[in-house]
Amino acid sequence: MRAHHLLWLLSIPGLAPGASHAQALPRTDTPRAGALRLTFDPTIEVWAKRFVDGQRRSLGASLPATVFVQSERRTTPLVVEYGLTNRIALSARVPLVRVRSHVTVRADSAGAALDTMLADTTYAFAPLANTPRRLHYFPGDAELQAKIRLVPGRGAYAAAAQVVVRLPTGHLDSPHDLFDLSTGDRQTDLEVGIVQELTVARLLWLNLSVRGGRQRPGTRVRRVAPQATALVPRAATARLAWDPGDYAAVDVAPLFRFSDSFGVGLTLGYWTKKRDRYTYRSAQDSIAVATRLGAPAPASLLDAGTAERRVRLGAAVTYVGPNAEGGLSIEQTVRGAGGSVPAGTVFRIVMRTSRWPF
Repeated sequence: MRAHHLLWLLSIPGLAPGASHAQALPRTDTPRAGALRLTFDPTIEVWAKRFVDGQRRSLGASLPATVFVQSERRTTPLVVEYGLTNRIALSARVPLVRVRSHVTVRADSAGAALDTMLADTTYAFAPLANTPRRLHYFPGDAELQAKIRLVPGRGAYAAAAQVVVRLPTGHLDSPHDLFDLSTGDRQTDLEVGIVQELTVARLLWLNLSVRGGRQRPGTRVRRVAPQATALVPRAATARLAWDPGDYAAVDVAPLFRFSDSFGVGLTLGYWTKKRDRYTYRSAQDSIAVATRLGAPAPASLLDAGTAERRVRLGAAVTYVGPNAEGGLSIEQTVRGAGGSVPAGTVFRIVMRTSRWPF
């Protein structure tokens, strides 16, 4: 988004009042009873490297040729929140996600050999190329949320609790495309969290968000092999029962208010997830894979490397006027461990407006 477009959007009359800032974390405030609040909250995440066993590696580093890859995921959600009372609100979040991988293979003998190998019926992977236009846009995982303000926030301290149900509406990546990107997990999550805010001397605003999620079992089509193995025969493909690991996150965002309308802050986030569990849905599925490969292939081979931990650091700028509220944040994943974690940069814009529907 160009700078003059952002300034134009921030000047639209009728945006939410300036009681709180559009920081890069959940907030404690809710719409007033009977009010409808709309939030436009697009994010862009780009990465060309990932953390593998704590070390940064290029996305194409595991292949027997020089392959340059840059991945991008753009999420454009619309959030609608309705105030049941002055302290309780219900909301729905519906995201549209654009995914794209830009792939370049060095034109040498190793690159030609890799192309031939991928096209061979033993592997039968999609050619290494940019994501086709027809595969750019998909829905993400929609969310339903209930929030209650525990401490109203009339003073320096405010707190709220929230419950989120994440629905299986996203699009999974293909096991037959090495650099395909998912737009969601396509399984149901139940998340609970608490958000706290503290204002010090009307200049320093401290935001703390703590949340944890339980991920419900689902199914995934995968080629059964250790996660670190890039080139897996097509014969190892099976639809598996998948129990994703539960997760927890802590985010801190101090914001210094230079004036009532302008603030600058930092963001620090820690996210951790337990190991996933894969099993065959039936004994026949296990036997079929073993028969095609000529040797047993336990589904548990996929478990290793699925636990994740990551740390993100960033900065945020917010603007609040009598008729406008908006924010911009940039975050970078500075540390990842336990699995394959994208070393991504995340750009986020937040814009809000409240209306009386009747």
